[in-house]
Amino acid sequence: MTELVIRNHDIKKKLEYVRSTVWSSKAINSEYYTPRLKFKPDDADKDGEKYLSEEWLHKNMNDDNHQGFPMEHCSLPMQGSTKDDPLIEEIYRYSRENFIYELGANSSAVFLFYPPGGFVGWHTNQNNSGYQFIFTYSEKGNGYFQYRDPQTENIIVTKDQPGWRCHYHHFGEAKEDLLWHSAFAYEPRITVCVLFRWWDKPQLKDQVLAMKDQLIEEIQSEE
Repeated sequence: MTELVIRNHDIKKKLEYVRSTVWSSKAINSEYYTPRLKFKPDDADKDGEKYLSEEWLHKNMNDDNHQGFPMEHCSLPMQGSTKDDPLIEEIYRYSRENFIYELGANSSAVFLFYPPGGFVGWHTNQNNSGYQFIFTYSEKGNGYFQYRDPQTENIIVTKDQPGWRCHYHHFGEAKEDLLWHSAFAYEPRITVCVLFRWWDKPQLKDQVLAMKDQLIEEIQSEE
């Protein structure tokens, strides 16, 4: 998992548009998001952090039925709220269309709002392999992202920071290419991801990888 410093002014402007629109929408209002939260298991909206423990990591790693997506989670998927708020519909459309293509990606992964106590449990993304760029925002940096290092088998915890940050990684299907990861929010948090994938169009692999490398350069460039 690699962190990129976001220096590009144009990308910062796009991310600020995402943040300001979400922050102006109903999504951050607890009376709005509480009845619309998607969570699993039944207590995930009350005691979610336990599902980010090492014990739960090993439970999921030993689950032969794990396919890549998280089994334990608590969040507000933005696509599920587009009919209730024009601002949410606006920013969801932007994330699915303009944001992806302007960054050179060819697919969206997720666009989630995490309320305080929201989280995503241990998973691998092997169901949608490729290079995923994970953009996250929190106002005070009161949350964290963690992953299991495949080489050392240690759990690496990366604390959120105020404002936007970006990580990217290749999430593969092979056992040696799995990256178990999870995240928790103590305050409102946005996660919007773009994906560079080629499993469905292998003839485009070289082009997709070139666009991925270009985005890495752009994110870190002030030009």
